[in-house]
Amino acid sequence: MPVTLPDLPGIIRRLAPHISTDTTLPSINGIYLEATGTHLFACATDRYTFALTRHETPDDTANGPWRALIAKSDLTALKALFTCRRHRTEHTLTYEQAWPGAETWLSVSDGDRALQLSAHAEEASHFPKWRHLFADALAAEPQLTQEAHYSADFLARWHHAPAERHEPLTLWSAGPDKPLLIAAGHDFLGLQMPIRLDSSAVDHRDRTHLRTAWTDALTTNPQPARALRAA
Repeated sequence: MPVTLPDLPGIIRRLAPHISTDTTLPSINGIYLEATGTHLFACATDRYTFALTRHETPDDTANGPWRALIAKSDLTALKALFTCRRHRTEHTLTYEQAWPGAETWLSVSDGDRALQLSAHAEEASHFPKWRHLFADALAAEPQLTQEAHYSADFLARWHHAPAERHEPLTLWSAGPDKPLLIAAGHDFLGLQMPIRLDSSAVDHRDRTHLRTAWTDALTTNPQPARALRAA
């Protein structure tokens, strides 16, 4: 059941910042893959941000469906497969299971070398249900009519979301307590949860307090300094 991708390193680069570092949650401690027969979907989340990519798979290589999880601990070995290539190279993912109930494997090949990883089928089966989350966020009309609060660290995760260097991000939200939707092109979607309005982290950071704090500085013109005469 192989799937051939033109830019697997790009997929890893876009999703890696969103992988959970919590090893007690193995179902999100990696990159989730889902092959449907026509597309490969790849996701990563730590519950604060959620990134999703989709990639069409040619008819001659798409034989899904299957689901796998590339564990965070396997990414170093996987990236080593990319380092010797100066130019973009196709990689083929092959999901392997000898018989129903047997251990599952994910083979990654660049045509010359291959790496065999555990497919972590059990962990993949417990990955969060992502379709309805993104469907709801896409369907919601933009209604961000009051201030919202977002972690700067989490916002920085979207640096690699665009596939092309100067591709813009498109953002909207249904409200200050709803996830911020981030889109890059037509093959990448992301969600970022806001900081809760009742959190002490956002006390005195609403528009009223900000206006009060800045009014004097922005409306008072400083008097020009007087030049001192030479003695």
